[in-house]
Amino acid sequence: MALKLRLKPCERVVINGCVVQNENRRYTLTISNFAQIIRGSDILQEEDAVTPVRRAYFLIQSMLLDPEVAANGSGAVAAMMAQLYTAFARPDIQDRIARAMGHVGERDYYKALSALRPVMEYEGTLLAPPPAASPSATPSAPAASFQADGIGHHAGG
Repeated sequence: MALKLRLKPCERVVINGCVVQNENRRYTLTISNFAQIIRGSDILQEEDAVTPVRRAYFLIQSMLLDPEVAANGSGAVAAMMAQLYTAFARPDIQDRIARAMGHVGERDYYKALSALRPVMEYEGTLLAPPPAASPSATPSAPAASFQADGIGHHAGG
């Protein structure tokens, strides 16, 4: 089955390690046989691989881009994926991780990356800072100082 890539103007795609950049108009490429492909917009920069899921994604991406990394990286990615699987309790997230690992075993790294993207998004929600408290939820200044002092005053006393 052929893969059709619809490229936006100036979009890049990596096919079997070769960077292909589109010109100034939309274009469709048809890939007739299996190839390692990743769109430029899906490429994670090494300096952005700062969380466990992002590091796993980056390693799998490196396996897609470099056959030498692919030959030597399967043990490391298997260990990372096993840790991720046990770290997440949600069955849908565990399923994505298991599917990604299955795709790595089949050497279909693009599908592995696709399976991990929602896991990266979920990880981002877990690591996001909590929203700031609303002004109505914070006590007024006099009440706050009263609570902090621990002193109560009576009238007439």
